[in-house]
Amino acid sequence: MYDIYKELNKIIDYIEENILEEIDINYLSRMSGLNINMLKNIFTCLAGISISEYIRYRRLSLATHDILNGESITDVALKYHYSSLSSFTRSYKNFSDIAPKDIKNNHNLKMFNRIVFRESINDYNLEYKIQSVEFNLYGVSKRIPLEQSYKYAKAFWEEVKNMIPEFNEKTRYGFLYCDEEIAEYYCLLDEPFANSKKRHIPKQKYFIYTIPNESSHFISNSIRKGISEYIKSLNYTYVDMPTMEIYRDNEVEIYIPIA
Repeated sequence: MYDIYKELNKIIDYIEENILEEIDINYLSRMSGLNINMLKNIFTCLAGISISEYIRYRRLSLATHDILNGESITDVALKYHYSSLSSFTRSYKNFSDIAPKDIKNNHNLKMFNRIVFRESINDYNLEYKIQSVEFNLYGVSKRIPLEQSYKYAKAFWEEVKNMIPEFNEKTRYGFLYCDEEIAEYYCLLDEPFANSKKRHIPKQKYFIYTIPNESSHFISNSIRKGISEYIKSLNYTYVDMPTMEIYRDNEVEIYIPIA
């Protein structure tokens, strides 16, 4: 039985593995077993963008990573098959609303994540920033079961907010520390309160993005996706340090440690 999602994901694999090469859409058509017009139409219908746009957005997303890591803008433009620096600059500004020369000074960057085709596709167009941050926080913690830890973390947050008034008034910090089958969840503030313990997290580079402050399950799934998909799409690797959740009004900032 023909599985369109499986065939499209093979095409995505090929694009990602050959992102620095010229990619022939006719070859992608032969890979999928679909004629070229049908492939283009199905891809656009399911992904919301064309194959050519996907390739361009992925190259521009990776270009951001390369420039942040010290590669020259001219070298990056050539690397991703732009005929001139001006055409690369124009394309990049259309993609992210900033010029490549401003990447290192801008705290809100844009990426287009690698697509995984399934029945529902979303969260591939993401604003993010890369920053090195050190945390000095004060809080309380509780050991919780690792399985469905988000449910126990939510209950602990409610318990802490009921017992400690400061947690209803200030920016809140949280993270889950896992050790084999036991997990410990931390609820923290940036200043001491009664019976709090200091928690120092050394300076570390983070991939940072913002999501709505919805259910604990939603937040947990977003972190999982950030680690398994977002950072890998930019060639970063996950560092075994706390992934921070910073709660502000109706939003949560997620800090994923990277190298």
